[in-house]
Amino acid sequence: MHTPSTEHAGTKGQQTEQLIKAAARTVFKRDGYLNARMTDIADEAGKSPGTLYNYFDNKREILHAMLEDFLNRVLDDGNPDPHGVYTAESLRSAVAVFWRTYTEFIPELVGITHAAAVENEFMHAWMQIREVGVRQIAGRIKVLQREGTTDPSVDPYVAASALSSMLEHSCYLWLGMNVQGVGRPESDDQAIDTITYLWSRALGIE
Repeated sequence: MHTPSTEHAGTKGQQTEQLIKAAARTVFKRDGYLNARMTDIADEAGKSPGTLYNYFDNKREILHAMLEDFLNRVLDDGNPDPHGVYTAESLRSAVAVFWRTYTEFIPELVGITHAAAVENEFMHAWMQIREVGVRQIAGRIKVLQREGTTDPSVDPYVAASALSSMLEHSCYLWLGMNVQGVGRPESDDQAIDTITYLWSRALGIE
């Protein structure tokens, strides 16, 4: 992950770094990470390319810094108790939180998806990020299995990864790529309710 240099540790340096990352978010969302250029980010930030390179060597470093901000935000918001019990209400709430978070961090999450397809370092970073969620979901599934709600023969980690993949890819298609056509939900609520229903049925939650 990106580590700010001591040279840019002051208030002005931090403000410039935040400005660059904000510009990168705009460019990544508009052009896609793979098509984005450092000169485009510099233009969006209103800075010279030379100033940009004083802070980041390339767009990979910028994306790493953005992902670090994303992880810090998620951790600051607090992780749910992995041993808590999924109910119909708490499950819908969890899906809705993921949906809203994806909406807020589209440039970062679409960016890492595209970068992971061509760069192993981002595939590794992406797997680290999703592992946090998969472990949390698996912990909840284990509780449901002990209670007799979910089939105990199902591997909780494989199930968690499969359910998480459905949620992630739905967000990627409908939010990140704004895909139109057959099967697109008419509203956020319809998407959240449908995903929640499918998860509930799979886990045996009434």
